[in-house]
Amino acid sequence: MAEFDIASYVSHIEANRSVKDALMQNLSTRRPPYRISVTDLTNLKQAYFKRKHPEIVPPLEKRQLMWAGTGFHKLFGLAVSSEEYLEQFVEAEGIVGKIDIYENIPVEVKTTSTTVSTGDLLHHRPTYIEQLGIYCTMVNSSQGKIIVYQRQDGESLQVPLTVYHVGFPDLEAIRDEMRRRRDLLIQALISNDPSNLPVCAWFGKGCDYAEVCDCKTTSVPLSNRIAELAAQIQVDDATCQQLLDKFAEPQPSRLFRINDAVFPRKTYFRRIKSRETPSDEEEFRQEKEQYLRSIDELGFLGALRDSLRYGTPGEVQSIPIQHASLSDLVQVRQNLPTILRDPKFRSLVDRSQLTWTFSHYFLRLGFECALTDHSQGRLLLYYTKIPREDAKLMVYDVSFGKLDVLKAEVLRRIQLLEKATSPLQLPKCPSWMCSYCSYQSECGEI
Repeated sequence: MAEFDIASYVSHIEANRSVKDALMQNLSTRRPPYRISVTDLTNLKQAYFKRKHPEIVPPLEKRQLMWAGTGFHKLFGLAVSSEEYLEQFVEAEGIVGKIDIYENIPVEVKTTSTTVSTGDLLHHRPTYIEQLGIYCTMVNSSQGKIIVYQRQDGESLQVPLTVYHVGFPDLEAIRDEMRRRRDLLIQALISNDPSNLPVCAWFGKGCDYAEVCDCKTTSVPLSNRIAELAAQIQVDDATCQQLLDKFAEPQPSRLFRINDAVFPRKTYFRRIKSRETPSDEEEFRQEKEQYLRSIDELGFLGALRDSLRYGTPGEVQSIPIQHASLSDLVQVRQNLPTILRDPKFRSLVDRSQLTWTFSHYFLRLGFECALTDHSQGRLLLYYTKIPREDAKLMVYDVSFGKLDVLKAEVLRRIQLLEKATSPLQLPKCPSWMCSYCSYQSECGEI
């Protein structure tokens, strides 16, 4: 079955600089925090300068990692726990924070792009333990857990997830240290003098506040007193396995979504696979690793969307779409169906090549426009791997023609999916994607 040429339905592409500049301003604006948080206590010097110099904003490369971590926390938490136990707000001793998962004991979820030795978490990531220790003290729990997701670019021999069980036998000593750090920060902020705060752990390692901080002259050494009060820091393989067992992807609904029509063959194979069980341990490992990576990618987009602040209240609407077995929501911003994607390219794609390079993006946007009767939509591309900040985000207003044909195509694909007994009965994916597809051998396309 031939590819559907979405380019022939795109009548105009216009780069919208005004919207881009407004969204970039959202990304570059940060309000100083007004309450002392658990995170502040793990790095007093940065907490001080964050408040004194709100105009200093971390580079987008660093914020990308923060967004990825934030998004992963949320989706991972939903996969292994339930809403009532996620992001639990706690307050004690004038300190506030949010525990990632808190059902019986505090559980902190961490993501990292650098290798963490399972043998010495105290040495490699003391702030992980410090943060958990403070949370445990705030809720009077002598035990907690840290879940570390290790992002990996290449192939791995194991699922990149490690769980640590940590005991804190002396909560009162931690509480005293919390008060001491809190008072040090408050006094420094009142006196406009950070000299009594310990040197930053990021000193000499690319700290955002290197130009304004006094770490070169401070006489107070870095202390990880709370982490040192921890005991029984043990790798918890049993809990790790329990978490992986919860990663069984939900059985697909009998209903289809718009993206299923964009990649009908992938949808076909995914639904077949969801009814099967892994044949061996290696297949099980690959499935779990792939699922963790999908959580990481989806989480990043969600957090990026929040950071862009997709409009003021009322500016964004979710339009429900229902046609037979097709059921979905279309996000409409400023009266335009809008999608956000993060291509992994290291340079911008020329506008003349957009519809060929990103045909799946345009197909998705075209389907959304047709289903909501909009002749124009908006495509936001955020290039995570481009170092230049002014080139990372591109905004395109895309005009489509023949909406009736586009609508007929999406509904035709859904009907084909309902009846398909072979992938050959379904439209192909873009040809360049075939060599990267995990279903290539089953699909038969090259």
